[in-house]
Amino acid sequence: MDLQEFTHITLAVLEDHGAAAYAPTLIAGETVQVIQGIPEGLDHRDALQETVLRLGLEHSEFYFGVRSGPGEITTGFHTIAGTRTQRISELHQGFVVSDFEDCDWWTLGQGRDQ
Repeated sequence: MDLQEFTHITLAVLEDHGAAAYAPTLIAGETVQVIQGIPEGLDHRDALQETVLRLGLEHSEFYFGVRSGPGEITTGFHTIAGTRTQRISELHQGFVVSDFEDCDWWTLGQGRDQ
């Protein structure tokens, strides 16, 4: 699997359920984890990164998807060398995918996890 394929899978989920219902998702190896029970007020981006750290995945390769704004999902592929991301934006008549150059809220690999 590559980031394009993971984003395509995420799009299929979004088309069925919408961006508002999307829960943070991690795929590491053969393990798929959907993060449930996030406390009210905790940003899903923070919950995702806290889960990565709790599971000890910060130095591993994994894919992730997370609601990163109203009508917006960020998908990514994290490796020890860096993180590539894409943004899925929900429009009135579907979704649009764009590449991110920089994802300012993603802090893994930037001192936070050291």
